[in-house]
This record gives sequence, structure tokens and C-alpha cells, in this order.
Amino acid sequence: MSASFVRSLIVGSIVLLSAASITTAAEDAAAGSVPPEPIAESALSLEALVAIAESSSPNLGQAAAEVEMARGRARQAGLYPNPIASGGAMQLGGRDSQYYGQLSQEIVTRRKLQLDQAAVCREVFQAESRYIRVRFELLTAVRIGYFNVLVGQKRVDVLGQLVEIARKSESAAERLQAAGEGTRSDTILLQLELEKAEVALENAEAILSAARRQLAAEMGSRDLQIGRVEGDVLTSLETFAAQVLVDGYVPYNADVTVAELEVDRNRLLLQRARVQPYPNVTINAGYMREYRGLDNIALLNVEVPLPVWNKNQGNIYAAQAGVSRAAQNVAQVQNTIAQQVADAQGRYRAADQNCQRYEKRIVPLAREGVQLIQQGFQQGQFDFLRLLQAQRALVEAQLGYLNALETRWLTAAELGSLAQVEAFP
Repeated sequence: MSASFVRSLIVGSIVLLSAASITTAAEDAAAGSVPPEPIAESALSLEALVAIAESSSPNLGQAAAEVEMARGRARQAGLYPNPIASGGAMQLGGRDSQYYGQLSQEIVTRRKLQLDQAAVCREVFQAESRYIRVRFELLTAVRIGYFNVLVGQKRVDVLGQLVEIARKSESAAERLQAAGEGTRSDTILLQLELEKAEVALENAEAILSAARRQLAAEMGSRDLQIGRVEGDVLTSLETFAAQVLVDGYVPYNADVTVAELEVDRNRLLLQRARVQPYPNVTINAGYMREYRGLDNIALLNVEVPLPVWNKNQGNIYAAQAGVSRAAQNVAQVQNTIAQQVADAQGRYRAADQNCQRYEKRIVPLAREGVQLIQQGFQQGQFDFLRLLQAQRALVEAQLGYLNALETRWLTAAELGSLAQVEAFP
């Protein structure tokens, strides 16, 4: 077997790696059209995963139940007190017996029931806002899990191609050694490359399997078998980034709504505390029958507590402090969101810069290096170790690009959660 033939085998395998690398949008345009990656029939899109999660997530179901519970409490808070019926005998014994029956009704004054119901209605609105927050937390978890799986699939594909290339290179080196034109040390180096590639592939497959199980659990369907997911890691995020990558941008989300509603609720509770000293009136009306004289006697009694000592001073003072605390909490929530947005924006910009650098410089340079060393290797100017180094640099560039894309997607999902973006990306 000639050395030129073995060189051709090795170079051919390296060419496969260059052709199998991640394509960019610019390269697709330059090449005309690149056929999309075939998708299995069981492949799920992000929209399909979100639909499954919204229908099966226990967290979302709990949030919906809490809304209904709050609505029930609001209805109960506005109900008027029931009348009390009572009766009996004031005296039993022969002709002196007296029998009576009466109804008692508490009259609520100063619109206390309306204030109670209004305060609890704010809790209903808060529960609805918390439902929105839980839903976007679910959407974010599904989006993050989806992109972990999507990038994991691509990583497994790249490493799988690397394993195939390493196997062909090892086989070629063994043929070269058998023909007396190679050395055992060269073959061992290629075998080590194969071992490294196989370990990397096994690790990537294990991580991908775990990501799929984690995604199913986040969706609330832990028994769901997720195969390949449909999508493109190179999908543009420019439209999304234009909405949220604004310095000083603080989104108005469900957390802010809950905090503002808490201010309204505390103000209503303060009004309620101020009208508490005004007494409710209890009216008792009834009928009594005296057996001896066969007399019919009407009964009427009015009870009014006198707010002499207890004027609800302590509760009024506490309610005032509650309004102040709730108002300060609104600013605190906004500051917290601003901090989280600033952190996510910084990480997104850094990841986007990495993606741009990999796409425009690092990956093209790695490909060019492989091509140049391929030509030199065919002409006998370089040994196969230089070719292996170029191959390794290209693989590392591809995997680094994938990592940068993954980080950009995950930080974008965090920003989407904070801004509560419905359509993503």
C-alpha cells in the first residue's frame, strides 16, 4: 500500500469534518441553498413542547387553583351576616308559663363588607398575576430545556462525525504501518485520538439523555419520551434583542403588578381599619306568649357597642405602616428586576460577541488552516501530526461555537422570562 494512498484516505476523512461543521447564515447564502437537516417523524418543535407543558404542568394547575380559591374568598368576604333565630320559654310551670321566639340581625355599617371584599379582590388579581408569572417560569424552563436538547443534539452529531473520522484515520495509519511506511508511535497517537473522541461522544450522549429527561420533568410529563427536537441553533435573535437590549430597560412584569396590587390592598385595609370603630347595630325582634293571661307581647331590642376604650388605634397604625411597606416593596421589586435584567443583558452581549467572533473569524480560520495543511500533507510538506492538530483545532472551534450559541440562547430565554415575551424567539 503506497503512502500517497494512505495520505489520501486521511485527507479525505479530514475533508468530511470540514464539510460537516456548523454552517452560518452567510455561508448558506453564499452557497445558494443548504438542504435542512432531516427531522424524524417524532421530532417536536418548541411550540409543541410548550403546548404539552401548558396542558400537563402541575405548577400551572396549582396556580390556576389558587386563583379559584382567591375568587371564593372574595365572594365570601362580601356576604352579609346571617340572621339568628332563637326561642324558648322564659318561664315554665302551669299558668305562669311564657313562650317566645325572635330573630336577630346584625346591620353592618360604613360599607365594611364592601371594603373587605375589595381588599380580597386585590388578592384575586394578585393570584391571577402569579398565574402569569408561573406560566412564564414554565415557558422559560421549557425554552431552556429545549435549547439544551437542541444544542446537545448538534454536539452529538459533531462528535459522532469526529469519531468516524478518527476511526478512518486510525485504520489508515494501521495500513500504513503494515505496509512498512508508518511507525507504531504514529498509530498509537491516532488510537489515542479515537479514544478521546469516543469518550467525548459518550459523555455528550449521556448529557443529552439527561437533558431530555429533565425537559420532560419540567413540562410535567416525566414519562414523555422525547426524541429529536426540531429547530435550528442559528435562528436569528436580532428582533428579540432589539426589544430587550436597551440600557436602563426595566420590564413591567407580573412581579411588579403583584407589588402594586399589594399597595392597593393595604390601602383598602387601612380604610377598613378606620371604619372599624363605627359600631354595627344588632336588632332583635320577636314575639312572646303568656299562658295565664293569654297575652301576645311583641319584643324589640337594639344593641350598639360603644367605642369608648377600643377605637382600633393599634390596627390603624399597623395598617398605615403596611401601606408604607408595600409602597417600598414596589421599588424593591423594580430594582431587583433591573439588576436581573442588567446581569442577563451583560451575559447575552458577551455570548453574542463570542458567537460573532466564532462565526466570522475563529471557525473560518480553523477551516482555512485545515485546508492549507491538507494541501501540504498531500505534498509531503507536513506530517500527519500537524494535520491532527489542525483537525483538533477545527473540532474545538465548532464545539466552542456551539457552547457560545447555547449560552446566548439560554440568556435570551432568561431575558424573555423577565420581559415576559410571549413569542420567542
